Amino acid sequence: MTTTESRYDAVAQLWSAVTVPPITRIEAERAARRIYQHFGSVRLGGPDMTRAARFNGRARRCWITPRTNAGLSKGWQRIVHDVSHRIFARRHPNFRPHAGGHARLEHEIASYVVAKGWLTGTLRSNAKRKPTRAERRAQAIARTESAIARWTSKLRRAQTALRKLRRRHRAQLRRLAPTPSTDAAATSHAP
Repeated sequence: MTTTESRYDAVAQLWSAVTVPPITRIEAERAARRIYQHFGSVRLGGPDMTRAARFNGRARRCWITPRTNAGLSKGWQRIVHDVSHRIFARRHPNFRPHAGGHARLEHEIASYVVAKGWLTGTLRSNAKRKPTRAERRAQAIARTESAIARWTSKLRRAQTALRKLRRRHRAQLRRLAPTPSTDAAATSHAP
């Protein structure tokens, strides 16, 4: 057994004591974001940490799994391991990835995840209730009525615009037509 394995024994014991459920993309993103917010601040970091560790907003494919107790390569254990590496690298940029402090940080994060109850599904999105047939029909009627109101409004605006354009057109034609007084003056001066 190497020293690295003995350092991570506490983390392995923690994960073996709980049932690790499947995880969805939404849960993974929410968990990662909250872990970064809690453990990635500058005040918790080492002397070389000048900026907070932040989540880029996308869950890795290896974080998502439909299996229970997926192991270290997928799911909750992988999220905790990956995020702890990124936070540890931000806190201690000159340390190796599996230096002594990393195992402690990973254990803290794993304990935090278990203590928060995230493994029981508290980060899952609430499933929407499927509307009944009557509700779907009422929604369809409401959409049709709103479409009728929109198109009626458009019709009134179009009629008003056409009325204004016809008035403008008549005024332009009047301006172009010769007036009788100018016609008479022009013919009387003719030789």
